Amino acid sequence: MSEDSKGRRGSLRLPAWRRKKEPPQVELTDLENKDKYDVMAALAKALLVFMVSYGAVGGFLNAYGMEFNRFLCVAGILGLSLLLSFIYETEKKWFTNLCVIGVFIAYAYVAVRRFWILNSGAYAVINKMYDEAQAYLGVVGGGLYNLQVEDAYRTTTAIALFVGAVLVILLVIRLQYKASLVRTVLLTFTLYLVPIYFEKTPDLICLFLLLSGYCTLGIMQCSRIKKHLSRQIKQTMPVGMALAAAVVVALGIFLPKIRYRILVPKNPSKAATEQSAVTYARYGIMALFMNNVAGGGVNNGRLSQNVMVMPDNETDLIVRFTPYSMGPTYLKAFTGLDYDGQRWSRAADVLGANEGLLMTETKGREALYRQDPEVQARGIMEVMNAEIDDWHEYVPYYADGNAGERLGREELAENGKSGMRYVYYPMVSDAAVPGADVEEVSRRYLTVPALCRDAVENACRAAGLSGTPEEIASGIIDYFDREYSYTLRPGYYFGTMDYISYFLSRNKKGYCTHFASAGTMLFRSMGIPARYVEGYVFTYTDVVTDGTLVDGAAYEDYYDGYSPLGDTALVEVEVPDANAHAWVEIYLEDRGWVVVDVTPAALEEEDEETGSFWDAILGSGSQQGSQADQTQQEMTQYIENALAGGMGAFGVGLFLAAVYFLGKWLLIRYRESKLSGRERVQLEYGRLTGYLKERDEDFLKLTTPKEELEYMAEHYGTVMPEGLREELYETFFAPETGRDYDALRRKLLEIQKSVRSFSRGTRGSKRKGT
Repeated sequence: MSEDSKGRRGSLRLPAWRRKKEPPQVELTDLENKDKYDVMAALAKALLVFMVSYGAVGGFLNAYGMEFNRFLCVAGILGLSLLLSFIYETEKKWFTNLCVIGVFIAYAYVAVRRFWILNSGAYAVINKMYDEAQAYLGVVGGGLYNLQVEDAYRTTTAIALFVGAVLVILLVIRLQYKASLVRTVLLTFTLYLVPIYFEKTPDLICLFLLLSGYCTLGIMQCSRIKKHLSRQIKQTMPVGMALAAAVVVALGIFLPKIRYRILVPKNPSKAATEQSAVTYARYGIMALFMNNVAGGGVNNGRLSQNVMVMPDNETDLIVRFTPYSMGPTYLKAFTGLDYDGQRWSRAADVLGANEGLLMTETKGREALYRQDPEVQARGIMEVMNAEIDDWHEYVPYYADGNAGERLGREELAENGKSGMRYVYYPMVSDAAVPGADVEEVSRRYLTVPALCRDAVENACRAAGLSGTPEEIASGIIDYFDREYSYTLRPGYYFGTMDYISYFLSRNKKGYCTHFASAGTMLFRSMGIPARYVEGYVFTYTDVVTDGTLVDGAAYEDYYDGYSPLGDTALVEVEVPDANAHAWVEIYLEDRGWVVVDVTPAALEEEDEETGSFWDAILGSGSQQGSQADQTQQEMTQYIENALAGGMGAFGVGLFLAAVYFLGKWLLIRYRESKLSGRERVQLEYGRLTGYLKERDEDFLKLTTPKEELEYMAEHYGTVMPEGLREELYETFFAPETGRDYDALRRKLLEIQKSVRSFSRGTRGSKRKGT
């Protein structure tokens, strides 16, 4: 047998499971002039990149109906596509690398200089996604992200250009070496998954552009085109665009949207993920990462440094009482005294068990009720724990917490675990309260610690606070409403600055805990005794919409005295953990401790024009409302374990793709581990030559290992170990020996590494001048 024939066998001999028939590679253009700069090829590649990038970004924004500067986006994405495509077509590595580095530097510079515009654009898009998802699922979310730049048209255009530039850079680099349809789809079509899930349709032009790019890449991949991709694109693109147009027209004619909804049933997989979709609609992507999410309920004075608050909307408390006012009803659980930078100390732990229980105010209002029931009332309220099981009591204003009576098992609501009955004297008038003397209040409620004093004093000056306590309270509420934003997603807290200072001077957004804490300090700085309070609150609307009348209960047994609403009835109200709240108490002369709610968009008194209590509660269909509320609660319960409960179609798809590729890689490695040492050497040599055959046409002409090794040494700067050729021939053709095949395989791996390092960045043509 001649050396050439042996070489042919040696260069092609691979393990049976690795051998497969290679389909013919289709070349659609003349390769004789491959070294000539091809303007049309660069232009075709730029057009393909533009179609896929703009089709993805523009289609996503159009699906949500977001306004942006389409002309500027088209110009920017197309311009960058042309620039990078023409640079890469030169095939000069040093020039290409230099230009790409310049593009990245310019890209990073713009991102840093326009950070807040891009940040606001991203949040504007996310807010729009949340709005549409909530409307589709019929749920109400927490708070939306705060925008530093309010011009949505401008910021959306900026983020569209930013994302489009990322896609252009990645696609240009990817299409330099391989036409991979699957990876291109994963990179771009993922933007469509969320709007498609919520039945948002991209516009026809963007869909056509994206589909044209996919069809072009699909034709190239099926044709096994691996060399000179840009020159093949100009041949395949017209066919791809024609195919895409045919598909779009056919779908529009034979399967319009109305017919699609009739013929295609609801996807069971989609129905199974609606629980996760509701969670996303209410809380966004951070619902999946529970380590940085705080639940609802009383926080015991801790200013949470979590990225967001995510209540579960389960019923925490069940309250039975007789409505007396259209104002919100507050149930007090925690009273804060001193602030240490991260949390409030419990007043009862420092000043005594009765501190914070409104003892003086309760006795004064009791005396006022006995003196004149026309200006003061007496009520009975039953508060039952449903889901929470803690040591707190949830006491109404103004009740003596020490005088609460524990409910028996037969007196509890159906899902109540424990409960208390309180006698309370609600504030139904502005009459003076006997015994309320501001001079007796502890000076501790005027303390502003040094760690936040500067920020508090600056805020007081900025708000222009002055006048009576009522005027100062109004000024603080107006200032917070004007300069700060309410959100359940205040973001991460960094640095050593205390949280009140951080909130007042830097972040300027947060939820009730942050507003109440800062408000307490502003009151104290203005000389008004104030304290931080946590508990639960529910509105008059909650009562008449979701409350149920308790049969067999006499109104007179639960309420006596003046009521702004007139005679009502005993009502049972379920209070979810989303109604947990924080507020401020300030001490006023002749009135004692009173509630001041400084949180923007917090609960306000209802309009008197809403009608009488009986018209409201009987007209609301309380039983139906209760059932609807129960259905909504079932819909909006977030997944018990977000990562295990499903992340929607997108997450499942990524997971399955990762499992597939990982499994494939492990299977290949497992099969290789079962090969003999001799077969593994043959396999590595086959990989080495296969790599070069795909990139170097001259290498394809070689037929023996001798010629191949000499070519590698001459054209790829590879130093061949002495005796390597003889070792390879013996491995391929000689009988089995005791040779150290592992050492030989390591030599081949070193050569592979050297060849790949030398040839990295080439276009498949042979290196010249080296």
